[in-house]
Amino acid sequence: MLLVSHDRAFLNNVVTSSIVFEPTGVKEYDGGYDDWLRQRATDDPQPKNAGCKPKSPQSKDASPKSPAANKPRRLSYKEMKELEALPSRLEELETQIARLHQAMADADFYKRSGDDIAAAQKQLTDLENELSSAFERWEELEAIESAS
Repeated sequence: MLLVSHDRAFLNNVVTSSIVFEPTGVKEYDGGYDDWLRQRATDDPQPKNAGCKPKSPQSKDASPKSPAANKPRRLSYKEMKELEALPSRLEELETQIARLHQAMADADFYKRSGDDIAAAQKQLTDLENELSSAFERWEELEAIESAS
């Protein structure tokens, strides 16, 4: 599968190899964006943009106040427990959504009262929103964990 993205963290977490367009031509590197930077540095000791650094999430005026400011943030105990619980929560939500889809696929489902149908549709929408939020939270926590 060919994947194009500007999100470096996403690329680092997903891809197994990178195809990069360079001034000398197209080259393939093992791993994601950070792996490409490391491999490129060993291939070319003085790349053209050696002085360029990837953009940091800090503002231009922000300067690190201490060496600890340069260290990546680690997950708190509460966040680690949340991360451990998320896969089972995601599975539970997906199961509930699948049950609702199965119930709604039954021909007798739409013979119910309008209020029952609306309540089931609202429940489905709420579960899908909760699933989406849980996936986003899982990605956030995984990104923090992999950065530390």
